[in-house]
Amino acid sequence: MKRIIISVLLCTILFSVSAMDFGLDINNSTALKGQGSENLSVDQENTALLWLSLPTGSDSSIYVSGVYKFSGSFVIKPSSSSTVRPYSITAGRIEWEGLKALGDNSSLSWSMGRINFSDYSGKIVNSMLDGGKATYSIGNIQLSSALAYTGLTFKDDARILIDEDDADRNSSTSEGWPESFANQRLVASLGSRFVEILPMHDFGLELWAQFDMEPEGVTTHTQYIEPFIEGRLGRALRWRLWFNTELGQEDEKFFYSMAAGGRARWTFPEINNLGISASINWAGGGTEGAEGMRPFSPINTGSMATIAPFSFSDAMALALDASIVPFRSLNSALNFAMVLVPGKEVVYQGSEVSLRLAWKPLNDLSVNLTGGAFFPNAETGDENTEWMLSLKAALKL
Repeated sequence: MKRIIISVLLCTILFSVSAMDFGLDINNSTALKGQGSENLSVDQENTALLWLSLPTGSDSSIYVSGVYKFSGSFVIKPSSSSTVRPYSITAGRIEWEGLKALGDNSSLSWSMGRINFSDYSGKIVNSMLDGGKATYSIGNIQLSSALAYTGLTFKDDARILIDEDDADRNSSTSEGWPESFANQRLVASLGSRFVEILPMHDFGLELWAQFDMEPEGVTTHTQYIEPFIEGRLGRALRWRLWFNTELGQEDEKFFYSMAAGGRARWTFPEINNLGISASINWAGGGTEGAEGMRPFSPINTGSMATIAPFSFSDAMALALDASIVPFRSLNSALNFAMVLVPGKEVVYQGSEVSLRLAWKPLNDLSVNLTGGAFFPNAETGDENTEWMLSLKAALKL
């Protein structure tokens, strides 16, 4: 009997080892930034990610990774001290995921660990957090739920800026626990998606909420209601629209805000995979005379544009993109965006232009070059053009 048990265990271990996959991803990011003729700096980041993937049965698998990171910001003009973090070693993505069929027309998928959480638009939450999510599918209906905790994520990665407590934490230069980490918040969501209720169109509704768990300071809870629709018209055109209503309570004071966005994309595969996109994104601000209305405050702060120094709050961006594949291994894209702030006396804040080249000569090697500039409207009082040139390279071993 012992021989049988030992044989079964050895076979299980040998099967797991043979099915195991692992690797090392090395990434470099170098960005040269400037503003006018008086400011010049270089941001450098290098990471090495060691990962392991292992099946845990016929319908699930485990992925584990660890990350080493070097980062530094070197100020060239005006002469100033540089900020360097020679190393940080953290957990990367750690995930147990699976998909199980429950019948001829239904299934359950799940993901748990340190994983990426994102709402439909990617404007409310878009970050790697600790928690879990699940989706139950039956016919053309998908029901989803998620629960996550922010307090074990580095503040620079979490990018949470909901209230003054978050602002104080992000501006702190202290290192260690808890100053280097995001404030404690619990993030939860429920969602539904109805696939092709109308031909070639999906409808959905997502509910997101974050609950402030800090024992001291300002207590701020927020909730987000996000309906959306997406579809395609013919072979070439795909489009999407979404709207968001934010409700909040800060020390028992009620506030609200709104945000919305949309995009249309035309693709022409026969013309070197030419793609043309037009998009609009708007995040509300405080309106004079509207009691309780505040600038939109997402769970994770995002940018309104690539270079323009505007976050996704109290601003609007109108963008036009064009991409083409001139060669099999090279992808190029040109972007133009206008930034407006409806609540300011000068609504038009400026425009930016950026160009991106993505070269992938091998499956395991990619190089990305991005350059662009933001030209502020002189009527705002700012005449200093902001520009950026970045080079990113990734090697998978």
